[in-house]
Amino acid sequence: MKTETRTDESSSHLDGFNKFEIRPQLMEYGKKVTMGAKTDLISCSIQVIANGGETNMHAHGGNDAIWLVMQGKARFYTIGPDGNHDELAAELDKNEALVIKRETPYWFESASDENLVILRFGAQAQNEPPRRIDHDDRQFTVPGAEGGVQREIRFIDKFFGDE
Repeated sequence: MKTETRTDESSSHLDGFNKFEIRPQLMEYGKKVTMGAKTDLISCSIQVIANGGETNMHAHGGNDAIWLVMQGKARFYTIGPDGNHDELAAELDKNEALVIKRETPYWFESASDENLVILRFGAQAQNEPPRRIDHDDRQFTVPGAEGGVQREIRFIDKFFGDE
C-alpha cells in the first residue's frame, strides 16, 4: 500500500491532501485489512477476503460505515427478529455499496469464488468514542482485541488491478 503525504515547506497549502493507492495483494486463503487513509473524522480501509468472512456478529459504536465492493461479491447478515444471526441484510456485487449505521449489528462474507476486495469508509461521530460491540465470541483474532485464534493467510503473486 502506497500512501503519499506532502511534507516540504513549499507545499504547506497541500498539507490537507493524502493520496493512497488501492492495489492490495490477492490471496489464496484468508483475510487481510489495510488502512488506506485516516483523519479524526473519516477513514478508508481496504479488505481482501479469499473465502469465508468476518470474525463474528458485531457493531461499531460511534462510527457509521459505507462498504463498496471493488471485486467479487459480498453478503452482509444481521440479527433477525427471531434472534438468529444469519438474517441476510444485503448482497452486493461489484460497484455496489451499503451504508451501515453505527450500532447496527452485522457480519459479512465473500460470496463468490474470486477474492472479495471491499473498501470500508468509516465516519466518526463527534463526541462519541469509537468502539467495537461484539454480539458473539470472536472466531479469529483482531489487532488490539482479545479472543479468537490467529487466521491463516496465504497470498498469491497477483495484485488487485493487475490485468
